Amino acid sequence: MKTRINGDWVVAWLDGKHQVISKGAVVFEDEEIVFVGLQADPNCPVADKVIYASGKIVSPGLINLHCIANLDLQLLKMDSGDGEAFPKPKHFVMNEMEPSIWTDQDFVNSAEFSVATLLKSGSTSFASVTSSATKRWSEAGPEPYALAEASEKMGARAWLAAFFQEGCSYTDTDGSVGIIWDSKKGQSALDKSLDLIKYLKLKDNDILTGFLFPARTDRCSDDLLKETMRQSKQLGGLHVRSHFSEYLTEYTEFKSRNPKRTMIEWLDEVGFLGPNVCLTHCIYIAGHSDTGEEAKNDLSILADSETSVCHCPVVIARAGAVFESFSRYLAAGINMGIGTDTFPPDLIEEIRLAALLNKALKRSRNVGTVEEVYNAITIGGAKALGREDLGRLAVGCKADISVFDLSDLALGAIDDPMRTLIHVATGRDCDTVIVNGKIVVERGLVKGIDESELKGRAQTSWLKYKTGMASWDSRGRDIDSMFPPSISNFKM
Repeated sequence: MKTRINGDWVVAWLDGKHQVISKGAVVFEDEEIVFVGLQADPNCPVADKVIYASGKIVSPGLINLHCIANLDLQLLKMDSGDGEAFPKPKHFVMNEMEPSIWTDQDFVNSAEFSVATLLKSGSTSFASVTSSATKRWSEAGPEPYALAEASEKMGARAWLAAFFQEGCSYTDTDGSVGIIWDSKKGQSALDKSLDLIKYLKLKDNDILTGFLFPARTDRCSDDLLKETMRQSKQLGGLHVRSHFSEYLTEYTEFKSRNPKRTMIEWLDEVGFLGPNVCLTHCIYIAGHSDTGEEAKNDLSILADSETSVCHCPVVIARAGAVFESFSRYLAAGINMGIGTDTFPPDLIEEIRLAALLNKALKRSRNVGTVEEVYNAITIGGAKALGREDLGRLAVGCKADISVFDLSDLALGAIDDPMRTLIHVATGRDCDTVIVNGKIVVERGLVKGIDESELKGRAQTSWLKYKTGMASWDSRGRDIDSMFPPSISNFKM
């Protein structure tokens, strides 16, 4: 079956770059794009179905290179909590019989909520991770499997992983953070990750792919990172990612032990770099103004190894951190993607902030351009995931498409539709999402689910999450003391 989309604007891949076609058309047959061009082109195939996208821009499906795919605790620290970790008592970490804050159903609720909100915001592909804040050395409950089931049910293209680490954090009775290192538990967690990858392969569904996720490089030994890369090679160069140098303390602790080498040099020596590796955050490297260390060869090492970097501007800006800078990494030849490592999973908001922070930091209008940040959520993400058939509207590519409605009065008069999309619109303006040739979001609603019912389940699980955190607080504080409301709540 051939389906045609007639858009006021189509972002086509022509001559090696994205170009906007006014009064454009995209035709796909089953899961593959068969035509991109002008609506008036006599060579445009006759379609069985036509989608009229008047006032809308037809974009390649957005690629969310690193998303937090669970209800997000980080929102509780929006305006407070500098230097304070979420509570996780040592007795919970050490006693594997002690139940998690959540039941299996809560993990299902969180997974379905996460996938639905990703799709509604225009992400056709995402590489998901889940929080370790209430977990031990590996995933708890059915969470990664629930994400697989939700993605398959709703039709999202998902890269899924079960995290693993050797160092598990806990909070002591005085609120200080400790780490328990256990190489056997780290290897067992890696084995669980490999089990998930095998499970996804057995599903034999093109939209579900596993990857390897050592949660934080600083919580893994050299041996575990090497074993990760060995397993990746055995699995045909499977995608690998890790949180890397997200916090200044990571950098300072590393330098206290390794005064003569950088963190990037360490990863290079370990062999934890390459075209199938993505480092999420990668903020504090040699030359960052907060490190006091002069710039060295870190960026060139990353570029030469073809390692990708995923920038998540919203979550680091909320924490008061600065990425220095998007344009600097691009200029060094590094492949850049962008992800939503917090809620909401809105890639349009993420790239707008990425652009604005870049301009403010470099004190220039000419950096963080629309083209640069848009490339990061399309072809940059596709390259990091090893998929040249994603992130572009071109014949032979997968029919992954996001359509944004720019017709609302609030979006203003349109001079340049891409400028309006990136600097005025949000993910809430996403009207239609197509993944692998199937419409999964229509008129802004995820097909096949009751959104109100899902939000109700998510709200119930969120309250359980928050109260569970309070029950772990060693200082016995109530919820409002631990997580103060942004504006005081009126009480009679």
